[in-house]
Amino acid sequence: MSQFSKKYDIIYEDDDILVVCKNHGVLVIPDRYDESLFNLKAHFADIYGKIFVVHRLDAGTGGVVVLAKNSFAHKRLSLQFQNCSVKKKYLCITEGILKYPFTTMLPISKRNYRGKYKINFKSGRKSITTFYPIAYNEKYSFVEAVPKTGRSHQIRVHLKAYQSPLMQDYLYNKRVKDKRLTLFAYFLEFVHPITGNIVQFKAKLFDFMEEKLKRTGLVF
Repeated sequence: MSQFSKKYDIIYEDDDILVVCKNHGVLVIPDRYDESLFNLKAHFADIYGKIFVVHRLDAGTGGVVVLAKNSFAHKRLSLQFQNCSVKKKYLCITEGILKYPFTTMLPISKRNYRGKYKINFKSGRKSITTFYPIAYNEKYSFVEAVPKTGRSHQIRVHLKAYQSPLMQDYLYNKRVKDKRLTLFAYFLEFVHPITGNIVQFKAKLFDFMEEKLKRTGLVF
């Protein structure tokens, strides 16, 4: 079975937490509009009887997700995400040239408009993302994104604002039927809810991102 056909990989598991790397196109929670889509919560609830979702990634985004196996671990992990103390790093393939590292604090709208969020200086929420270019050519860039806040579509909206939207993004770039995004959450660091130790988890790109990188001609 190729990586492309996998739904997820289990990175780490103990009595209290489950760390999973999900593929692009996999939901974290059920979609009320399409119950046929594979989702992690329902899948692992069938295995463990009960599972708690701590945070979410967009269905089109691949990468690392932590789930809690009990309410105590869930509460402690949720507080870390609410306080923005969890370190998250993403890899992005963008359509547009990003040559230098930069941090943006453009505020993002509280509500979406037909599914899309916008930059809103009047009533938008504080949103901070730092971008570190890894490679670029005359058309595309491969970038590490480090969000300091956790707004919906934050990385996607910030990249769009700098005229470098994700190479594949059905909302913020060209309209395509494929709703997978060239966005991958490859790194997660937080305090273990029971032991109190700082734990880090990294994941390798799934085939979808690797194929897109080959198509751009980017070398990394």
